[in-house]
Amino acid sequence: MRVFAEHGTDVPVIDDFIRAAGIARGTFYTYFRTTAELLAATSRDLEDRLMVGIEAALADHTDPLQRLATGVRLWLRRAREDQVLCAFVVRSQLRGRLVEDILTRDLRAGHRQGSFRTPGIGVARDLVVGTIREAMARMMTGPVSRHYPDQVAAVILQGLGVESRMIRRLMAMPVPAMPSVLEAQAPVHRPR
Repeated sequence: MRVFAEHGTDVPVIDDFIRAAGIARGTFYTYFRTTAELLAATSRDLEDRLMVGIEAALADHTDPLQRLATGVRLWLRRAREDQVLCAFVVRSQLRGRLVEDILTRDLRAGHRQGSFRTPGIGVARDLVVGTIREAMARMMTGPVSRHYPDQVAAVILQGLGVESRMIRRLMAMPVPAMPSVLEAQAPVHRPR
């Protein structure tokens, strides 16, 4: 992750990863044929671990509006705290399966209950993911205030059509703690 975060996704070569991990060339090829395979596996694992941590923190939340608001705040706060994670996610531009599954589930549920008012789930998903990614790009290039993650979350909720009164209420709610990304157990992905 650190090599991709420092150099971007197109520049590193296999030797960069071998050197960073302190492994033999054969060990790399046991698991991956290309740096593109390594990037996909790393992205999937990292984002899935992040989502597992967020899901653990949201275990008591069933309302999709509250889940989305709190999940965005948790994701952005973690990115603000961990510059390597932030840079990796921004530069990889790949989303983990859990990101898509959980976000889509919460957006659908929020649409059904009337909390989100967008032309469709795809538009809502792109608004959320695109805004988070751009906010992370800003965090990657320089310091932001400690309130920035919550400000971005509030703007996302506005874009989804959530009423101002409700946004203020959601932003006043405490954000639960979540485990470290490295402590979270990502689900095992089986080749399809």
